[in-house]
Amino acid sequence: MGAQLNIKDAATVELARDLARQLGKSVTETIKEALEEKARKREAEIEEKIAAVREIAREFRDSMPPEMRGKTSKEWMDDIYDEDGLPR
Repeated sequence: MGAQLNIKDAATVELARDLARQLGKSVTETIKEALEEKARKREAEIEEKIAAVREIAREFRDSMPPEMRGKTSKEWMDDIYDEDGLPR
């Protein structure tokens, strides 16, 4: 026997059946395609967010003074504070 999924919500079952009828496909095929489409959309949303964060990071790097680019946070702190933790 194959894998099973027991949907206990009557409205969800009816939605799946109605859409399957409209598409002329089985309920299983309809649900599978809907889930695949949702997964693709979700992946695209994630990729968009990653691209947006990368763009913000690029803009931040580009706005930094040249002498600060490529330094670690420790190097930044060493430039700002002396060995006693006081501002230079």
